[in-house]
Amino acid sequence: MKSTKVTFVPTVAVVIPSYNHAHYIGAALQSVAAQTLPAQQIVVVDDGSTDNSLEVIRAFGATHPELRLFPQANAGAHVALNRAIEAAGAVDYIAILNSDDLYEPARLERCVAYLEAHPECELVATGLHLIGPDGALLPADHPKARRLRTIWADPARDPAEWLGTSNFAKTTSNFVIRATYARSHPLRDYRYVHDYFFAVVAAVEGQFGVIAEPLLRYRTHPTNTIKVDGASRVARETVQLNFDLLRELSPRLSESPQVRAAFTRYFRALAGNASDFRLEPFLSLTARLAAGHPEPLRCWLEAMTATEFPELAAAPGLQPRLEAFRRQALRSRWVSLGIALGLVPRLFSDDEAALAANFPALERKFLRCAWVRFGMQMRFLGLP
Repeated sequence: MKSTKVTFVPTVAVVIPSYNHAHYIGAALQSVAAQTLPAQQIVVVDDGSTDNSLEVIRAFGATHPELRLFPQANAGAHVALNRAIEAAGAVDYIAILNSDDLYEPARLERCVAYLEAHPECELVATGLHLIGPDGALLPADHPKARRLRTIWADPARDPAEWLGTSNFAKTTSNFVIRATYARSHPLRDYRYVHDYFFAVVAAVEGQFGVIAEPLLRYRTHPTNTIKVDGASRVARETVQLNFDLLRELSPRLSESPQVRAAFTRYFRALAGNASDFRLEPFLSLTARLAAGHPEPLRCWLEAMTATEFPELAAAPGLQPRLEAFRRQALRSRWVSLGIALGLVPRLFSDDEAALAANFPALERKFLRCAWVRFGMQMRFLGLP
């Protein structure tokens, strides 16, 4: 008797928080229905809409039995999202779509294939197009389109550092997540930055994947939440978010040199950028916290050992050099090609402690490599 080979087909639920987007949600739902990898469930939580959103959703559901609708009193986007994720049940992946955005037809197929091929990643985001209220792509010379191109100029960047520079994912609509991770990491109670917190935690822990292909259409319009209330409130929430990140990541920052290094890359980029974070109030609040607890801080610092924290014994000035080298050399396409061809030795591992301890010798060996020297001569490669 011939054995029958069973092919595993991943299951996906698309979850949609809906609020007063009657003009847009029909198109959002149609973009899910048009996927090359069909969603087994479409879970919509309507967060107390006062327009005719529910009528549009029910009309779609009349011909799409995979849709499940849960109306609720207005409670906020994070509550609607968490409820939708819990309601999705036994699926392998959760894909989020806000009620004013659109999926490209191959989005679910590409994202699920990426996560299947990268078991270390819990979350993947993709490139995106910006559209206006009418659904048309923003012109290439539109200021927002130009800024997006600048943000996405180097999609091979380390996601943690990249998120420090900019929230390149832009929105929870850009998240396709393993269902177990989505349920164990509920969205936080933020009005503006619940997507950013979720992304930074995954990136710092090395669980964030990126597909450069633009597979999402992100709609920009006058009623986007972040535009309604003003920059000051967004900046305050972003400062709060970074204190919450330190609290959330505290055990991992104590235990893991890799997580410390990733958070350092994130925060160094964050402190030097021109986005919604404001370093001055963050430092002022940190100083107040330190002033209120001087003895515990002194005791904790004295208890740190160079074994647990090899950064304490690193050569002065080494960490900035290491980060600059990682940024300018190890992410170079020329170096990646040399490694693929076997012309550049694989000198650098993910072991941050070993990397810091051996960096000077590894750097010298790297710079003696003929492929690297040729790249520098031809200006294919710039080094610090």
